[in-house]
Amino acid sequence: MTWNVQGAGNKLASIRELIRINDQTILALVETHLSGEQAQKICDRIGFSGQTRVEAQGFSGGIWLFWRNELVTVNVLDESTQHITIEIDKRGEEPWFFSAIYASPDSSTRKELWRQLENIRRSLHGPWILAGDFNDTTSMTERSGVGGTEMQKRCAEFSDRIDSNNLINLGCSGPAHTWSRGYLQ
Repeated sequence: MTWNVQGAGNKLASIRELIRINDQTILALVETHLSGEQAQKICDRIGFSGQTRVEAQGFSGGIWLFWRNELVTVNVLDESTQHITIEIDKRGEEPWFFSAIYASPDSSTRKELWRQLENIRRSLHGPWILAGDFNDTTSMTERSGVGGTEMQKRCAEFSDRIDSNNLINLGCSGPAHTWSRGYLQ
């Protein structure tokens, strides 16, 4: 499960309830906005036996990844401020790969993320899931109240990146729009 928490500092109770209800083996939290000792204290209280994270940049970004060591073996393959990529090995099953993503809102920094992901893709042999917040959409219908030629170009570029890397957009479940200009809907 992947959740853009838009700041994890005051959401420990919600995170723990989500874990209680869904009993995940692997959990990725993106856009945590926290780093250092404060982040580690919260991570330790979440209750997974395995964890890694990339620090937030100031109060932006941050990726926390948790797993249950008793159920899976996780090998961190690569990480940056915008992703953590791991190999997951569950006894008796073929290993697979997962990248937890929090793409920068800055377009030039997002381009670097795609260069990194394309390099990773070339080295992987097996199923690969990418999930998180790409700070982009594939079409204008996924956006609320935002338009224009530049945004249409961004949607087309994001769709092209998905296609050129042989990725499949699985979509999402839940409301069509959960966020608009800094406000939860």
